[in-house]
Amino acid sequence: MDEIKEGITPRGAFLRVQLLNCQPAICSERAVLVTESYKQTTGEPEIIRRARALEHLLKNMSIWIGEQELIVGNQAARARSAPIFPEFSVDWILDELPTLSARKADRFAVSPETREALESVLPWWKGKTVKDRALAAIDPRTKEALDHLVFILTGLSSGIGHIAVDYERVLRRGLRDIMTELKARSESFPVGSEEHDFCQAGLIVCQSVIAFAERYSKLALSLAQQHEGQRRQELLEIARICSQVPAEPAVSFHEALQSFWFIHLVIQLESNGHSISPGRFDQYMYPYFENTPREKELLECLWIKFNEINKVRDKASSLAFGGYPMFQNLIVGGCGPHGDQSNLLSLLCLNVTRELRLPQPSMSVRIHDGSPQEFLTAAARLVQAGIGMPAYFNDEVIFGVLKNLGCREDEVYDYAEVGCVEPQVQGTTQGFYNGGFLNLAKCLELALTDGRDPVTGKQVGPRTGNLVDFASLEQVLDAYRQQVEYFLSLQTAADNLLEKIHGSFAPGPFVSLLVDDCISKGRAVENGGARYNYTGINAVGLANVADALMVIKTALESGPTSLNRLAQALADNFREEPFRQYVLNQVPKYGNDIDEVDALARIVGDIFVDSLVKRRNSRGGPFCAGFQSISAHALFVGSVGASPDGRRTQMLLADGGLSAAQGRDRRGPTALIKSAASIDQLRCGGGTLLNVKLSPGAVVGAKGEDIINDLVRTYFQLGGQHIQFNVVSSKTLRDAQEHPEKYGHLVVR
Repeated sequence: MDEIKEGITPRGAFLRVQLLNCQPAICSERAVLVTESYKQTTGEPEIIRRARALEHLLKNMSIWIGEQELIVGNQAARARSAPIFPEFSVDWILDELPTLSARKADRFAVSPETREALESVLPWWKGKTVKDRALAAIDPRTKEALDHLVFILTGLSSGIGHIAVDYERVLRRGLRDIMTELKARSESFPVGSEEHDFCQAGLIVCQSVIAFAERYSKLALSLAQQHEGQRRQELLEIARICSQVPAEPAVSFHEALQSFWFIHLVIQLESNGHSISPGRFDQYMYPYFENTPREKELLECLWIKFNEINKVRDKASSLAFGGYPMFQNLIVGGCGPHGDQSNLLSLLCLNVTRELRLPQPSMSVRIHDGSPQEFLTAAARLVQAGIGMPAYFNDEVIFGVLKNLGCREDEVYDYAEVGCVEPQVQGTTQGFYNGGFLNLAKCLELALTDGRDPVTGKQVGPRTGNLVDFASLEQVLDAYRQQVEYFLSLQTAADNLLEKIHGSFAPGPFVSLLVDDCISKGRAVENGGARYNYTGINAVGLANVADALMVIKTALESGPTSLNRLAQALADNFREEPFRQYVLNQVPKYGNDIDEVDALARIVGDIFVDSLVKRRNSRGGPFCAGFQSISAHALFVGSVGASPDGRRTQMLLADGGLSAAQGRDRRGPTALIKSAASIDQLRCGGGTLLNVKLSPGAVVGAKGEDIINDLVRTYFQLGGQHIQFNVVSSKTLRDAQEHPEKYGHLVVR
């Protein structure tokens, strides 16, 4: 490969400073404009209402072009401001508006004008939102489980997101050609049918996006009259490009980037989801790439725009998902049908990410046996930068995962990752991967307390016996299995209800145009229009449960006295510290390559996967098992009392998905990855996440690059699906978890 020039450009440095000086704020424009549109379209088909709302928004929202920008398009009235999506939920917004600017995590400024505007329009939505409709129909037992944090439903108050659309379709064809396809397809459907309405909605949104781009063209022309020299020429070029794309096919790299950005931005404005992911950016952009200094500058401009996108979450979610994350996963490299597909643009993406040190896009790399050394070195150097990227993904295993889900062999080469670790074939899939998180540690707690919550005293789960009544580990596992089965039956039923509500009241006409089979079916992605339709649920606390089962096994082997002592320790929160130290230090723990406890971890994983994958979602597709917590382990912290692994009440559950509990992987990273590989990851269609923490001093220079590459290679040869490294000191990591606002450059999944 040719040489990639090092160093951030002056323009990139300027825009980075401008970005970091922007205070996140709430923007009321979207809420006001969408409410206006909905009031005007009462009685029309819901997908037409959605299209008209997007049309009204794109026609009337504020637009701006920042100083020195080359890629244009804004989500809100100011950079890093978050729009409001009232059609999904409003209760928490109204409740928390007064405190958003002072809360502990992810603060947002709220001007008096913004607050007044929101308080004037949001009450209209009460009873009409996705969340309100879902809670009105949900099983009371599910509400009980939600109240006790046995699981959480992340799609209650948010859009679905979690998608990597076919951006290449627009780059190659332009929206006008897609409109021609829609017109032809609509003629095959009866007027007034849902399919015909879908096509009409698609025509509305395509024309709206073209008009949106033309607004920027006119603005750039106007601004050009106020400038001279280089900036005038830049603005004239922006005006020309925005008059061409995304309406027509892109010709140059600048046109391709701008077209991509308009598409990505509008999906964000339409959907209220996070994890809207660029996917295989280096593949569909490479035909336009010429590797000039100008193109690096353009790429830096795009990276800045990724970081302008923002989303406001409620207080609890802000604590669990701190750091204003958007999970815009951009993946480079990988194996195609004819070998390695990494290229110069792959390297440039890695280098720009390392030099800008910004949290978005979430940079990922695809690895296979033939990944070139230059690519591996660029990825390792990004790890050494200590910003929590890139995430590494194993092509061989993920090809198998996707084939198990029914994907064609010729398609799996085009997989992308969305969000953190969720694989899907780009442009073909609606993966409702925010089906929620199941608290495995809570399931075990209820298995040991006859299904009764020890804090509230309420009967939450099925009656399966108490710890002191069990005579064997098999009985404990059977009780645990019953709890997992019961709560997954509730969670999957709730997810299916949620999916139907999203499909009925919040379909996405624009995003659907860029997913295979939606146009041919005349159906939105939320209603099963995509070729592949998954729902993902993530397990949290696998390591805690495996460690706890090992302690219970040890107690059972020691006799009734030991089991009674353990039960008493759980009841009094391990008041007897010597016994707790025995549990922590003398009983084997997951993460240390100890067969006995790793075998228990595999059983825990299999129980979850077996119970989940046999179920079907509302769109006819499978449920997918994932092992990742993002930060849900922090959200669950108050729901689980003392656990047999020595964890006291209010202590965190294990982070990541396959990572060891905090401080318990004492034999180094090689032992940890061997333990993680004990889980059958070919069955994990929702992805697996392994966090490995490395000391900065241990991975310096070329030797450090070798250490990183060796760990990746070893884990992937053992069957690992994903691995990522946090190269920060323990002190910094703890402070980042406590004060994420101070570490905008650091990604800690």
